[in-house]
Amino acid sequence: MFEPFEQILAIEIALLQNETYRCTYAVITRKGDRIDAAEHHTVEGTLVKVLERLPRKFPVALALSGKGIIHKQIKGSGTENKDFFRTAFPSVERKDFYVQEAFSNDLVWLSIIRQALADDMVGKLQTAGLQVYALSLGALSVISIWELLSVPGGGFTANGHQFDVDETGAIAGYRYAEGTEDAGNLKLGDTKLKPALLVPYALAFQLFLHDKLSVIKANDTQVDNRFKDFLEQSKLKKAAGIFVFALLGLLLISFLTLTHYNAENAKLNEQVGAMTATADQSDLLKKEITEQKILLNKLGWNGGYSYAFLLNEIGSSKPKALTLNEVIFDQLKEDPKDAKDLLASIKIAGETANLTAVNNWIFLLKEKKWAKEVKLLRYQQDTESQNFQFNLLIQY
Repeated sequence: MFEPFEQILAIEIALLQNETYRCTYAVITRKGDRIDAAEHHTVEGTLVKVLERLPRKFPVALALSGKGIIHKQIKGSGTENKDFFRTAFPSVERKDFYVQEAFSNDLVWLSIIRQALADDMVGKLQTAGLQVYALSLGALSVISIWELLSVPGGGFTANGHQFDVDETGAIAGYRYAEGTEDAGNLKLGDTKLKPALLVPYALAFQLFLHDKLSVIKANDTQVDNRFKDFLEQSKLKKAAGIFVFALLGLLLISFLTLTHYNAENAKLNEQVGAMTATADQSDLLKKEITEQKILLNKLGWNGGYSYAFLLNEIGSSKPKALTLNEVIFDQLKEDPKDAKDLLASIKIAGETANLTAVNNWIFLLKEKKWAKEVKLLRYQQDTESQNFQFNLLIQY
């Protein structure tokens, strides 16, 4: 409930020739330990056409492929040489590029894109209302889900991304070739995976588990800072949510406590009414109590029970099969059987499809100490809803 990400818009944009783009995107949903994508879409055309089709209001994980992105594979992840960029691109100024490093066994892939190109693309997505929280280059983010993939021996091609696989099932090589047909059957766990969903799944997986694995992404400071700000806001929302739940818990405890003491107060009222004075003052006290009861009833004392208590008693005993439409408290009136007692009544109107539930409820209400009499006044079928309407009268 307090996870920072529940749904992620995973987007792969391939930069083609002549200012055209191919965009594959999917909304990936996290349900417990499962990650599902109901559907994916592919759009090809100008960037304006692509942006028009993308859904909003989801955090975005973006991968850029195609023209302008260079991938270089080198060996040496287990050596002391850690300046992989200089090894892969000895004559390139690093300050002009965003760099992505991906590791698998003893292989390292260096991917670069000009900062101006990446900033322009991310900026246009931001202007269109899309919040980009991770920027990856190519399909090397697939390394994060490689252990979950069942890949064919020798390698496979998915959406232009070509992976070579050695005899142990590890990645032996990667390259991107636009226009290459998909080849090889992929499975993610026990689920068949469409080639077009390979990169979106990997992007979403990285963002969902950002705190448990090393995310393969380019070193775009603006995107990284935006992601950090989002996580900070998520922490504040989590803290606020916990505070609200704690407050609701306290309110519930207060309500239950007040209900308990109200019930105890009703019992004490009965005990006070039943107490007798000494033998010499017994008659005088009985007369005074009778007069006080009549006066209290005339003042609307409601029989000594609060409306909140009575409503709680009615609501807590009501079966789920019943729907209450109206609860009316009538003024006190004299009991024709005994003019000394004054009775109040409650009229209840509702509907149900189950007559047994009504009978069971009447039985439960009759068991209440405060209920003098419970009557079923009406029970008939409603021709419009196919349910049955009923009216109850409770005297107390």
